[in-house]
Order: sequence, then structure tokens, then C-alpha cells
Amino acid sequence: MLASNPNSPAPARATSEDAYERQFAKGFATLRFEPELEAQYRLALAEEQRPAAMVCAAATLLVWALFAGYDFVRLDVLRNGIHSWDLWFLLIGRSGTLAIAMILIVTPLRRWLPLSRLAVIVYCMVAIVASTNAIIYKSHGIASADAALVVVVMGAFLPLGMVVSHALIVSLTPVVAAAIAGILLLNDITGRGHFGLVFVLAMAVPVGGIGGYMRELAHRRQFLLTGMLARQAQFDPLTDLANRRLFQRHATAALAHAARTDEPVLLAMIDIDHFKMFNDKHGHAAGDEALCAVADAMRNLARRPMDMATRLGGEEFALLLYGTNMERARPVLEALRQRVLETTRPRPQDKGVTISIGVTEPLPGEDLMAVYRRADELLYASKTNGRDRITEG
Repeated sequence: MLASNPNSPAPARATSEDAYERQFAKGFATLRFEPELEAQYRLALAEEQRPAAMVCAAATLLVWALFAGYDFVRLDVLRNGIHSWDLWFLLIGRSGTLAIAMILIVTPLRRWLPLSRLAVIVYCMVAIVASTNAIIYKSHGIASADAALVVVVMGAFLPLGMVVSHALIVSLTPVVAAAIAGILLLNDITGRGHFGLVFVLAMAVPVGGIGGYMRELAHRRQFLLTGMLARQAQFDPLTDLANRRLFQRHATAALAHAARTDEPVLLAMIDIDHFKMFNDKHGHAAGDEALCAVADAMRNLARRPMDMATRLGGEEFALLLYGTNMERARPVLEALRQRVLETTRPRPQDKGVTISIGVTEPLPGEDLMAVYRRADELLYASKTNGRDRITEG
């Protein structure tokens, strides 16, 4: 008997029938999947790292705000004023970056940008301003902890929702900004040790990149393994149709959606006639081929997103057709019977298997169990009335 659990979460469907297994066998040393699977991975990465990214963003903005306030105190702006363009850049750059980052992260605008793109924009702004400000302070003979820029470089590899390729580009931003600012703002005396700092920053990029690469490689492997296990838990290994558990969850959701939108939906129970005799006569290999042929014929019918073909167990199958009433389904199911008969012949001179079908539409207020029981009774009627037929109800 089919158990019902309407509270089960909706299933996550695989990108394609064997996308996870194919990618795992192919390898991913370049940290890149096939396009469809890559998009799925990046969405999963963003959702997984979003809480950590928000924590990092909040901590960064808090520290950034403290530095912005400290700039005004350190330069004693109220008493001394600002007399050079680079100090104006320092103050406006710090405060402006804080304002833009707050707008992007706190306001609804964050919903319009993918997490990875948001992280790249905010991080690059912070990195450029932090590097440039350190050089500006040095050019005015004001002590600055420019060695702390190593933290800015390495921070790009924190869990911010970025893949390693993006993190590498972002980590190079403070290095390039510091080098350019040093050329433009420092003289021969103040700039002597500057390019040693730039060299240290540049060396921090591959160090962080190696660690980031290894973490992402392991994360991608775990993503594929999880997808493979999830698929094995939801699909029949022989026919690759949805199994009973996945069908139960999908059909419950489909019936509820059809009731809300007043759409027709059909449930057909299908059983291969005299399958044990077929197995005994032709062997289990031929029996498996027959099961796969039935599955293929059903799969060709369940092409729309809300349709589903499933193997409930043994030689018993079910077919859910969404947006289809009995009148439109009748010729489709008749064609299914003929298709199965034609494609399940072990040899040209042999007769293929036949199938019995019980099909019904849900009544108002019925749950999956009630519809399933009625379809099962109609299937039993088909088998007791001679098999190889469709019984509607």
C-alpha cells in the first residue's frame, strides 16, 4: 500500500538522467562542470554560503565604519581641514564605499544581484579603497598598518559565495591597486620599501588560491556525491523512473496544485500481465528488458513538468498526467498498450507482454490515498476481466 506523507519536501530533480555520474567520471580538476550542472552548483553554493557571507559582510562593514570614523579623528579634519585631493579621496572613498555597500547589502537591491556578483562588487570596492588609503597615509608620512593588506588579499577566499576563479581575481585587486597607488603617490624615498610590500601581497594570492582550490575541489566532489545519492534514493535503478517515494511526494503536490487551479489530472495504475510466466519462459534478462521497454514507453508520455511516470515495484507502474482529462487520455493510454506489445518481444516471432490499466480522475477533496485506492481497484478489474485492457472510473 502506498503510504502518504503530504508534509514531505518537494524533491530536487537531477539536471539530467546521469549528469552527476557523468561529471564525476569525467572529473572536474578545472573546477568547472557541464553548463547546466555548473549553474546548479553555483546556486547551491550561494544558498549554502549566504549565511556566512552575510556574517562576513556585517563584520567588514562594522570594521569599515570604525576606520571611516577614525580617519576623521586621525586627520583632525575639524581643526586642520583638508588641503589635498588625495586626502579627499581617502575620506570620500571610505565613506562612499561604506554607503554603497550598505545599499547593496541591506536594501532589497541584494535580491536583484546574485550573491557571487554582489560579493565581487563589494569586495573589490573595499580592497581598492583599503589599498589606496594605506598608500595615501604613507605618502603623507602618517603611519599605517599596510601589512594588514595581506588580510584583505586572503579574505577573498572566505566563504562569500564566490567560486575560486572569482576569488583569485578579487584577491589580485588590492595588489594592483597598491602597486598603482605607489607609483602615483610615493617618491623615491617613501617608495623604497613599498614594492617589497606589493611582492608580499602578490605572494599571498597563490597561497590563498591553493587553499581555496582544494576546498572547492572537495566541495564540488561532495556536491556530486550528494546528488548521486539523492538520485539513487528517488529513482528506480533498473528503469530510471521515479520510485514509489518520489512519486508519492510529487503526486501529493500535483493533486493539491490541481485542486487549487481547477486543472484536470489523471492517475493510471499499470501492471504487466503474466509477468512471472514471461520471466520463466524467456529468462530474467528478457524480463528486465521488458520492464525497461515499458518504462521507456511511459517516459515518452510523461514529458511535461507536472507529469510523472514511476515504477512502484515489481511489474507495477503508475502514470500521473497533469492537465489531461479522461477523453484526451484514452487514446494516449491505448497507444501505450500497443507500444508496449510491440517493443517487448524477445524475438520477432515471440509475442510481447500486455499490460492492464486502471485509470481515474480525483474527485473534489480527495487525497492521494483515495485516488490511488480507486485506480488500484480499477486495475484489479482490468485483470479479472481478461487483462490487456483499460478500465476507467
